Amino acid sequence: GAIELDLNHFPRGAKTSKQCSLEMVTNEAELPMISIFKQKRVKGWWPFVARDENDELEVTGKVEAELHLLTAEEAEKSPAGLARNEPD
Repeated sequence: GAIELDLNHFPRGAKTSKQCSLEMVTNEAELPMISIFKQKRVKGWWPFVARDENDELEVTGKVEAELHLLTAEEAEKSPAGLARNEPD
């Protein structure tokens, strides 16, 4: 499955895996939409979708993601992965 997020206008992520559903993709008009360029930080669950043998959308997986929009200066100060603690 796959999900494409328009960073200017995409559905707010679900708070839990159970709340993450196909309706997040099919009922976008009824869901609160956000822009990463305005909010700067977002965390949630989004569904991966694919078409089945009947050409209908189905959830094939879910991803929990946290997105942060940083300036180039902020990104240089804290490179991805280097600011994290070692795994336990």
